[in-house]
Amino acid sequence: MGLYSTSLQAQIIFTESLTPAIDTTKVWQGSIAPEINFKTEKDNFFQVKNNTNVSILLSNKKAFTLLNQIEITSIGNTVNVSNGFIHIEYRYLAKPRWEIYPFTEAVWVPSRGLLLRIASGGQSRYHFVQSEHFVWTGGIGFFYEYEKWNMDGVPNLTVPNETREQQTIKARFAMGLKVIFTEKWNFTTSGYLHSRLDSNVKNPRFAYSFDLKHHFTEHFGAWLSYQAIQHTKPIFPIKKLYAVVTGGIFFTW
Repeated sequence: MGLYSTSLQAQIIFTESLTPAIDTTKVWQGSIAPEINFKTEKDNFFQVKNNTNVSILLSNKKAFTLLNQIEITSIGNTVNVSNGFIHIEYRYLAKPRWEIYPFTEAVWVPSRGLLLRIASGGQSRYHFVQSEHFVWTGGIGFFYEYEKWNMDGVPNLTVPNETREQQTIKARFAMGLKVIFTEKWNFTTSGYLHSRLDSNVKNPRFAYSFDLKHHFTEHFGAWLSYQAIQHTKPIFPIKKLYAVVTGGIFFTW
């Protein structure tokens, strides 16, 4: 069983909660988790969000994993593709518990001022414990990051909106835990630290998540998630803590 949740819309993708363990008995596996929101306001508000998690087994030791979220919002006659992300990994199982993989990802969160984030690099993931009722993984890696921000996320903005870009090389540390209470209930938590390899090494970006999941059947269930990102030194004076609480249903195969 993999470590995966189905919600996130932030500058850090919660891969240790999202990425399933490589199952050599399945050619492909994954989940989808749709969300729909409709409100009758001045203009009708309609939002569709879908979270997708797919892994394809290429051989006994290689797999391709795709994580994706897309959010489409309609207000009156205006349709926008708002918050979302895509994350791709090419995973090589060097040993039964040790993976090495290059990855690339893109994130956009206009509501917070993040117009675009692109990252690409390499990482290793180790399964410290992989048992029937408990899974513990950890990862370390390095990556290149490009970000483009504006000031839409700044509270009480009184100056002209400005756009800034930055490029950095960062180290990444991650940890994930999953507790399988029963066949129907499981709990997942994960933590992340991104740190620049320069004078700002003391000002990292870190994140954590908690996910509770209930299976009604083998392939259908519901989940509740809390995720938070802490910016110690954001590029603009936005709120340093960014938290998301969400829930919904999911389908797996």
